[in-house]
Amino acid sequence: MAVSGSKDFTVTRSQIIEGALRKTGNYDQADAIPGEESSDAAFALNMMVKEWVARGIDIWLREDITVFLQPNTRQYQLGTAHATTSYVETTLTANASASATVLTVGDTTGMTAADNIGVKLNDNSIHWGTIVSVDNPTRVTITAGLASASVSGKKVYAYTTKAGRPQRILYAFRSDTSGQDTEITIVGENEYQSLSNKGSAGPPVEIWYRQSLGTGTLHVWPVDGGSTFDKIVLIAQTIPDDFDSPGDNPQFPVEWANTLVWNLAAELGSEYGLPEREQANLWRVAEFKLNEMLDYDTENASVIFSYDARG
Repeated sequence: MAVSGSKDFTVTRSQIIEGALRKTGNYDQADAIPGEESSDAAFALNMMVKEWVARGIDIWLREDITVFLQPNTRQYQLGTAHATTSYVETTLTANASASATVLTVGDTTGMTAADNIGVKLNDNSIHWGTIVSVDNPTRVTITAGLASASVSGKKVYAYTTKAGRPQRILYAFRSDTSGQDTEITIVGENEYQSLSNKGSAGPPVEIWYRQSLGTGTLHVWPVDGGSTFDKIVLIAQTIPDDFDSPGDNPQFPVEWANTLVWNLAAELGSEYGLPEREQANLWRVAEFKLNEMLDYDTENASVIFSYDARG
């Protein structure tokens, strides 16, 4: 049996649009699609996939976002706060005095100029700056001098890109300086606002996430002192990347390609004046394919129900 040996099939924005317009019966295989119609279809495609997030398309649109905690800080603006999906971690191997800009660390692997860098200080806060240069495998120069002293052994974090605003937070846990993780409870607005002392000291046990159009606000309780716990990890739902250019691939598994085509065809049916019966047929097939994909893209794991005794 002869097989290709490759598994890299994908589709582009143009191919999705061309396939959808053929499903509406307005274009044949050899027809060129005018630029204006292609632009209108791309607009409809972008709106459609963003709307799908509300239907539960999230199992492959999840990110692990690490939020770096500061002492006595209740809120973090996700999208602008020091939070990222990928970072490197090391430690100081020599004491660093206040105002120091040259740091001796265990390892600079993964650090590059212009990266964000955070140094745990003796007061348990994290001093943030930017890397000017990585001088050798154990020395790095930063822009802003340390706000106060930090002793050898303190943690150093570096990352390139800040995490964007998540749509939803699905799970969360706090991580201590020795790498031990503890689950955190996600609560609603009413439960958080009912807390009498939102500035209580101690390791975080609850979070409330408030979405907004620009950034999302993560509320943390209690307020960590920073000595042991300095990170919260969020398993968050994001949204698919935009289709900006004709050659863009969808941020979907390849098995979704046919579903994208059929659902875009259904979205465009009314714009092209298809009879109601033909529109209904398009929607019937489109909904069937979408539901099939939603059923397929679910986590293969047990569901455990437990009693919430908090009242």
